[in-house]
Amino acid sequence: MASSALAAWEAGADMEGPLRALALARMVTRTDAASLPLGRRDAHLLELYSDVHGQTLEAQVDCLSCEATLSLDTPIGELRAGYEEDRDRGGLREFTLGEARVQARCPTTADLLAVESEPTVPAARAALLARCVASVSRNGGASGPLDDAEIEELGHRLELVDPLVDVRFDVTCDECGHRFAAFLDVPELVWEATSRAARRTLRNVHVLAQRYGWTEGEILRLSKRRLKEYLDLA
Repeated sequence: MASSALAAWEAGADMEGPLRALALARMVTRTDAASLPLGRRDAHLLELYSDVHGQTLEAQVDCLSCEATLSLDTPIGELRAGYEEDRDRGGLREFTLGEARVQARCPTTADLLAVESEPTVPAARAALLARCVASVSRNGGASGPLDDAEIEELGHRLELVDPLVDVRFDVTCDECGHRFAAFLDVPELVWEATSRAARRTLRNVHVLAQRYGWTEGEILRLSKRRLKEYLDLA
């Protein structure tokens, strides 16, 4: 666990956004994860979270009404349900949206990186849509761009295929009773947990290296029980 946290922290320390999520995912997949659907990429990130922090995703959100801080604890297994098999790697799917038949795929990290230089959010949205939609046909063989309602429905359909792309929970505030939907940023939560675990490991190495003169490798090979006892003694 300690060595995994250090390696992941070092891989992502000088990056941010999609590049950092990609670097962390590569620690698990050992391959280029840029072409994976975003939710499947995040399913791999949750594997890393489990390794460095445990089987429960812990998050905090602020109430939108009274700003009270609320804790959300969710089993990793529930979030990763449906992602156990790695067979679906984001190929084209066909959807019927009213009169439109659409061939599209789930967005990937490569897509996000390709559109991040767009000057506005609408421009980035249009560029992302152009990358992910392969074809649109309508009754009678006509083709044409999707309208706003069709784009929204396509987004919902793709989220059903790749649910971790947008993780939201219905929350009721314990303080004021306000009910709202809380969005969980999986890559950011994984990075925060990884950073905490890595810095804790670095502090432990520093203490024991100073006290006993051991190398980092020797300290990282200690069992959790022995590490705790030596830290208590130091």
